[in-house]
Order: sequence, then structure tokens, then C-alpha cells
Amino acid sequence: MGVNPSGCDLIVCYGHRKTVDKTAPRPQWTKSKMPQAKTISPDELLALLAAAIKDAPRLNYGYPLSDDDLSWLGRAEALIEAAGYMPSLVDFRFARDDLGTYTHDRSSVLAPLHAAYGRVELQASRLSKGTFIPPGETWNGYSAIVKILQEAKKDILVVDPYLDASFFLDFAPICPHGSLVRCLSTKRSEFHGGLVAASNRWEKDRSSDGARIEVRYVSHSALHDRAIILETRVWLVSQSIKDIAKKSPASVSLADDELGRMKASHYDQLWSQGQST
Repeated sequence: MGVNPSGCDLIVCYGHRKTVDKTAPRPQWTKSKMPQAKTISPDELLALLAAAIKDAPRLNYGYPLSDDDLSWLGRAEALIEAAGYMPSLVDFRFARDDLGTYTHDRSSVLAPLHAAYGRVELQASRLSKGTFIPPGETWNGYSAIVKILQEAKKDILVVDPYLDASFFLDFAPICPHGSLVRCLSTKRSEFHGGLVAASNRWEKDRSSDGARIEVRYVSHSALHDRAIILETRVWLVSQSIKDIAKKSPASVSLADDELGRMKASHYDQLWSQGQST
């Protein structure tokens, strides 16, 4: 950097010359002029954390991070920071920086997200906070799904690309009498036969006021979410219903109103396009 006789700094950068007058007054940012971040409610933050956990990339060792991976890491860091728990934020940043090194560990990246989820869950309203289920606590996972289904009045839409016959054994009997339960899934050879047999048996043996259950398939590429939709209220489930919390942590959370309306509309449309089993 050279010095201009006028007293201004002369900056030479990448072949360009630019004169900067250091004596000129600099803009003063006051608190009122500083950009203010939008605050979100604990319920909204809880839903966003649940979605981030559900959408977590594989982060495989030995592969460079893609743009999608980097985008997810950025969102995850912002959400943990919004939760206001510094230990989790520090842990996340260390784990993120270790990606691609000999201490690469995907679970260390996810653990701070789960910790933030648990912290925010304590602040969320009782109705909206949902449930965090540690690995192995399958009974708590089952209980969380049952509580949601029992809230239904007359219409339930279950979205699960890995739905199998266990739905009819474990959940169909507790669905409210007289309700319509629509199950949107994908046709998979390992589940199709049992799912059809269970569906036919349920329809044959159910009482006159028992829940009516219909299963439809859509293409594999069209279905990725796991969700339970009660009209416009959408519960996001981080794992397939049949496997919830068997081997890894799971979460069940209520989507915010806008996201819920969008997902309910989207899956209603997919349902209308679905193929009966």
C-alpha cells in the first residue's frame, strides 16, 4: 500500500488503484439502523430443527461436501445459534470443521442439533412441541404416534414411503371410530404383499363404525416425507412409522401453520393422483 501526498491511502489491489480518504467521516451504525434479525417462536424453531434433523445429508467420509451439504450445514448452524445454547453451537462448529479429517464423525454433527431440539422443546407450547425420542425407546415412539392419531376428528392422512402391514396391527385399532384414514406410500416389493393382505383383512373384519383405511401408492421420487396430517395440522415424523426410534433418535413435531398448509395441500393433490393397492 502506497501513501498519496494528499494524505489519503493509496490502495493497489489486483492491478486497480483506489484512493481512500481516511479523513472523511465514516458512517456510524446505531442500534436502530442495524439490520434486525427476524425472531421466530419456539414452536417455529422446533419445527425447523426437526426438519433439519430429518433432512440431514449423509456427509460420507472421503467425499467432498456438495453445495447442498454446505447449505444444510449453514442452516443447521443458524438454527443451533437461534436456540441460544452455546455449548451445542461450539460442539457443532468443531464437528463441522472435522469433516473430511481423520476425526470425521457425522453423529458429532447431528448431536448438537438434537441437543438444541431438546432445549427448544422445553420452551415450546405443550400442544406444539412434539416429542424427541432417544434411540431404543420404541414404546415412546409408538405412544407419540398414537396420541396424534387419537386427536383426529374424521380425516387422517398418513404419509410414509415405507409403510408396511404393521400399521394395521399397531395403529389401525386406535384410530377414531368412523374416521377415514388415507395412507400414502410407495410400492415396495418387500412390503407390498403384506400391506395388501393386512388392508384386505382389516376391511373384511372391521366393525361398521371402525375406521375406514385406504392405501394408495405414488412414485418413489414423489415421496420423501414422513408425516401425519389432520386436516391442515401437519405432524412431521423424522423416521418411518414402523421403525421409529428403533436404532437412532427420532422426533415428532408440529409444522408451523404456513408449512402445514403447503404440505397438506401438496399431499392431498398427490393422493388424488395415487394408485390404489
